[in-house]
Amino acid sequence: MENNIFVRPGSLPAPADWAAAIREAGFELEIDSDFRWDEFEGFLPATYKGEPAGFELYVEDFDLSELSDDEQAALEDRTLLVTLVTHADMRQYMSSMIASAVLCSMADGQLAEGGEPPFIPAAGAIEWARKCEPGVEKLFDA
Repeated sequence: MENNIFVRPGSLPAPADWAAAIREAGFELEIDSDFRWDEFEGFLPATYKGEPAGFELYVEDFDLSELSDDEQAALEDRTLLVTLVTHADMRQYMSSMIASAVLCSMADGQLAEGGEPPFIPAAGAIEWARKCEPGVEKLFDA
């Protein structure tokens, strides 16, 4: 499972600011903020409500020509792709979902849940995560 956030180059917040914004938004998610966007690739540890979580984190340039005209119009000049990947662990997916939503909001991004459009705009991303949170929590021990 992956969440893709399309952002403008240069718009990624400092990792410590991202971690702080997650807490300020009221989520019980703590991410490891001791990394640099331009050097990190791989699993980013986190805790959700005190339990181990986290996600794989990747950042790359994206060629918008791979998308439809409508999708290109929605993304405008957001040519940097941040991908948060999880596998079968729903607690990890929760951390990815929340972190993606807050990052999208902070960086004026467009979020593709599951890696596919339709896009969730920055203005609605945190509310999307809040609405999804109870349903995903029910799947933790399923």
